[in-house]
Amino acid sequence: MTRSLALCLCMFLGYGAAQTTQGHQYALSASVTRLNGDLADLRSTPEDRPGQTRYLEAFPATYKEYLQLFDLDQPLYDGHEYVEAMSSLANNHELAVGRLLVNLSKDAHYEADAPSYLQHATCRFAGEHTKTFLSLLKRLPPVKQANLITFLADVENHSAYPEYQVVIDRSKALGEVGLVHKFESARSQREKQPHD
Repeated sequence: MTRSLALCLCMFLGYGAAQTTQGHQYALSASVTRLNGDLADLRSTPEDRPGQTRYLEAFPATYKEYLQLFDLDQPLYDGHEYVEAMSSLANNHELAVGRLLVNLSKDAHYEADAPSYLQHATCRFAGEHTKTFLSLLKRLPPVKQANLITFLADVENHSAYPEYQVVIDRSKALGEVGLVHKFESARSQREKQPHD
């Protein structure tokens, strides 16, 4: 009797895992389809505010979701055009784009391709919309705040990355001395590391 029960339990768990995998694949496919459609709409009517909002809502909201769509060997590998489209909406949707970039970047770590596009989009936003960016950054728990700053500082050659210095300069102009120190410290730490 216990052997039969164990066999049934194993079959049930196996079936549940298969259903979970199928459900994940379906959700991923739906996300890809929606994002592609919303990007096509955005390109055909770039000034359509509801279309811009739909695109922002379709964009991955967490770093894990972001990598599931845009990382190596994923459905929308590299994601450059998607990230550029999203970040181009900052003038009309400053707070929404800022929230999205900060939420994605607080858990990010540097790698080539999709993570690097996120890094540059976030740093560019921080330099162009510094007050909004810093306001969102200060709301993060200290560990997430430190991770985001480290993520932005993680480049091999800061002399070829003027966007980072722009964030520091504009933060200084806003009197954010504590954050300026964190940005400078993160850059200094990165410059001490060997180039990969």
